[in-house]
Amino acid sequence: MLLLRISSSFLLLTAVPAAAQTPLPGNFAPAPLSWTDLADLALASPTVIRASVNRVDRLSKREAPDVPPGEVRALVRADLSAALASPTVLPAEAAWRWQGGTDARGRPPFGKGADVLLFASPLSGGGDPSVQPLQLTGRYGQQPWSADSEAVVRDVLKQALQPGARGLMVTGVRDGFFSEGEVAGASESQFFLRTEGGAPLTLVVRRTPGQRPQVLATTGELVDRAQPPQPRTLLWRGLACGMPQQLPATLAANPALTTDWAAARRMIGACGRTLPQA
Repeated sequence: MLLLRISSSFLLLTAVPAAAQTPLPGNFAPAPLSWTDLADLALASPTVIRASVNRVDRLSKREAPDVPPGEVRALVRADLSAALASPTVLPAEAAWRWQGGTDARGRPPFGKGADVLLFASPLSGGGDPSVQPLQLTGRYGQQPWSADSEAVVRDVLKQALQPGARGLMVTGVRDGFFSEGEVAGASESQFFLRTEGGAPLTLVVRRTPGQRPQVLATTGELVDRAQPPQPRTLLWRGLACGMPQQLPATLAANPALTTDWAAARRMIGACGRTLPQA
């Protein structure tokens, strides 16, 4: 009876096209993921679900001869608990291939009853309409569920609904200028940034005598509407993770711009990304 159930799970996933069957290596992260890690996964995944594992069928060396030593490949099935994002209506169950390091017994480090947060893409086929085959998003597409991580992902996906929000990752510096203020010691630098989505993004560093520099950003054309970028927002992520360390040579020739750029990077803070980019 056990062999029949394993065979059924295997047929479910092998019914999809061969190219889609190639599993991306999967693993739990060695520590809780950062806000940025979760945002990266959420934005890269058409399907994000919370699920409760009901089967973990480890594949034999004959079924998975290319698995490296110390890792295991398994077929996982789970009951859907909540859909945080999905392009289609999902059935009650999902199934996917998982690959990663083993526990002390040589088994996957999770089992039946584990609550997981999945970042994935839906696959067609499978033969059983009550089970949705999935392809994990990168090596860390399956994570242990927690209320905190789900709350982060829900907030990120809500932010991503705003027009242009997904394209705010900075890809370079287009131009910039520095201007002295009317009061001695006052100044302002403006940096015009390139973004993945092509939308305008302006970074402003404003100095007032006796005060800390102000770092402001605006996605529109009106600099007067610039506001401090708030942590745990997609705007902040786009700046913190995308701002190049150095200005282009034409701008770096101006020491005031170089100083203000360094101040902006320092005040915006570290990106917080711990996982490698896919």
